Amino acid sequence: MMRITSLNSMSLAKVLSIMYLSLAIIFSPIILFILSMDGMGLIEGIFAIVFFVVFYGIAGAIVGLLIGTIYTLVAKRVGGIEMDVETS
Repeated sequence: MMRITSLNSMSLAKVLSIMYLSLAIIFSPIILFILSMDGMGLIEGIFAIVFFVVFYGIAGAIVGLLIGTIYTLVAKRVGGIEMDVETS
């Protein structure tokens, strides 16, 4: 039985930032379509998409940093998450 007692907050921030950024890029065409139906012009729509992608990348980093820090503080008091790991 292994126990995770701490997370590297910066590493988690990088991973979540890339994941959020990737999801924002994947969903950008859908959002652009919805914005165009709402009557927003192409220039405003592209600006909104760029803002959306950048915002989600930054938000992912901030969320990862917070989750890593909070988990490490809580895991020190509670003992962390226990896992069974098989090696082959």
